[in-house]
Amino acid sequence: MKPLNFIACVLSVVALSAHAQTVSGLKVEPAAPKVGEQVKITIDFTNADTPNCGMKIAMGDGRIEEGKINQAKDVPYVLTHTYAKPGSFTVVAEPKRVGTVLKCLGKSISKVVAVAAPVAAAPAPAASKPVAAKPAALCPEGWTLAKPGQNAKTKAFTCNAKAGTKIPEPKLACPGDLTYFDNSKKGQLGCRV
Repeated sequence: MKPLNFIACVLSVVALSAHAQTVSGLKVEPAAPKVGEQVKITIDFTNADTPNCGMKIAMGDGRIEEGKINQAKDVPYVLTHTYAKPGSFTVVAEPKRVGTVLKCLGKSISKVVAVAAPVAAAPAPAASKPVAAKPAALCPEGWTLAKPGQNAKTKAFTCNAKAGTKIPEPKLACPGDLTYFDNSKKGQLGCRV
């Protein structure tokens, strides 16, 4: 390669590097979530007019995400995570090569997330006598009674909503010997035997 071509090549790489996207910040919201609460992770960049770089994001609980920041809409880079157990977790955003995409510039940034245990629901008051309720009144607002409806003999029932819907507070009070249950991942709650 001729010396002038080599110098031109080096100068263009240096010029591109000067305008490359650099990791500038990491935000975790909320900073003190409860178990099962969705956490929003935002990674900010400087010089991100024409982004094209890779990141590795470790959640601190074993989950790792790789992200390609290669469009203007990817800046800031935002993802969500839900912690399954309480504890202190360190979220680390590390510039890393992802496939054929070179790593972003800058150093790794980390934030500690203190995940609290969910608040225990108060025990349901004992109902002296189960009162037959209309099917629509069994489920909280925004939830629908699952088919075939309330069991005539046991009075057990299930309510459905979109998967991932937040479980409403206060929890349902189940009549008699029925036990309350919920599963936000499946969008279900109700009372069962």
